[in-house]
Amino acid sequence: MAEKSGWKGPTIATIAEEAGLSMATVDRVLNARPGVREVTRKKVMLAIQRLGGQWDEGGTPALRRRIAFICESGTSFISLVEKEARRYIAAHPEIAFSFDSVPNVQVNTDRFSQLIARRAAESDALLLVCRDDVKINRAVREAIDNGVPTICLTSDLPNSRRTAYVGLEQISTGATAGWLMGRMLPKRPGNILLIFSSTYRTQEEREVGFRRALRAEFPHLTVVERVNTNDESESSYQSVKKFLEENPPMAGIYNMAGGNRGVAKALTEKGLANDVLFIGHELSDYTRTLLETGEMDIVLGHDIQREIELGVEALGRLRTGGQIQNIHTPLLIYTRYAHF
Repeated sequence: MAEKSGWKGPTIATIAEEAGLSMATVDRVLNARPGVREVTRKKVMLAIQRLGGQWDEGGTPALRRRIAFICESGTSFISLVEKEARRYIAAHPEIAFSFDSVPNVQVNTDRFSQLIARRAAESDALLLVCRDDVKINRAVREAIDNGVPTICLTSDLPNSRRTAYVGLEQISTGATAGWLMGRMLPKRPGNILLIFSSTYRTQEEREVGFRRALRAEFPHLTVVERVNTNDESESSYQSVKKFLEENPPMAGIYNMAGGNRGVAKALTEKGLANDVLFIGHELSDYTRTLLETGEMDIVLGHDIQREIELGVEALGRLRTGGQIQNIHTPLLIYTRYAHF
């Protein structure tokens, strides 16, 4: 966890008013950006001192943005997010980050909502990845009401009045999976198995797009079942294995959640890895290997590092009086040979 700054002093807006400068100028001074005159820096220093602010030993204002990053998802996706978050944190010492992760198999919405409230009380902003839940939405609304902007990454919470969403346009992502499924399979009737997890809006929207594409362009393909795997490989393996034992082979599988290794293992054990078209999400060391061995056909991904950057940049614009809106990032399509 990144070290907290402990700053509870004036806001940038208050400092700017006291110094007679713009918030953008104050922000440049506080983050030690180039192009700031010494006289301007001294104005900011004096304003902070008058307002009760503090300075470190080097004469730098002890005022860093405090951003709390909270991620609730399957363990595989948590690993991907934490890796990229740690990279970003290491490259931006001017920001005081904290990072909390909660595997979805362990989540309790009361405790998770309390975690959001605690981080909001000690932070200037939140980055949030989590399920869509009434109690969680309430916690985010309270953070917003208390002046703590909250940006959702990957999975949206539109009913929470969150500040903005940064990530894929998920209905289009699901529709792309459906279109790829239909184009790659033989033009004959076939059954499709959908795999999902908890109440993440991400997966709900992917399913809407996927079904829409099949209905519109590939009516000969039929979704026969939805299997809940809770984003974990072992539960994916057991659920898909059970389905394969009780049903005739399907033409394709679309995994909207995590646990791709478990799905691949069940298909391989049944001797169906080369016969069932398997499309899933998130490029990792595991899914890259599954692509290379032919146990997965397509992985749909996104640039998590870039989404974190865009989220923090959006918070910076908001901090200096700018406006922000939802940001949709590009869908990345990975095959055995390349990505697009």
